[in-house]
Amino acid sequence: MSGTTPIAAVLTLSPDNPCNTTLLNEDGKELYHVHTEHGNVTTTYVKDADGQVLASLEWRDVLPDKVTLGQKGPTSIRDWLHTSLVPFYLKDDVDFRDDAGRKYKWRGNAPGRILELFSEDDRYTQPIAQFRKSRRDPAAAALLLTARALEIRDTAVVSFLFLEKSRRTNETTAQNVGDALSAPAMSAFTGSDYNVRDGGI
Repeated sequence: MSGTTPIAAVLTLSPDNPCNTTLLNEDGKELYHVHTEHGNVTTTYVKDADGQVLASLEWRDVLPDKVTLGQKGPTSIRDWLHTSLVPFYLKDDVDFRDDAGRKYKWRGNAPGRILELFSEDDRYTQPIAQFRKSRRDPAAAALLLTARALEIRDTAVVSFLFLEKSRRTNETTAQNVGDALSAPAMSAFTGSDYNVRDGGI
């Protein structure tokens, strides 16, 4: 994590899938379990170590996803996680408040970026949480949390998982569009074969 704030906890995603994963602490203890059910609607559930549902996310194709937090009723995820529309350079920021009214900002909510969480405490200067992508070396995908982030651990984890789900969806869509645009002319017109990585669109 950038800056000098020490890491207080590392939550490893096993596997690296925000919709179906288990988050483990450094001792390998399960802290959160995430699973997605597919039926008439697709819903992702986040449970704590005791099996209690902390939040759920109902996927929607056109309208924003619906989120349910604890015992609260379902609402548009945009009513909880506010995405900036203007100015343009802030469009990848997502704002929310904790139960005490304190303000936070996720940055990097865009294809090719890495999510980092900031708080209003220091005017959003140093990240208090950051996602570490999985790599070929032993470092697995993990959410890195400072002591400040641990104050809102459940909220930080749930908001990260739901944002990372949508960020990866948008990343895949952007990649597919890029593949289609960069593909050569169809073989029916050129007489040669072509392949589109990841299936195109």
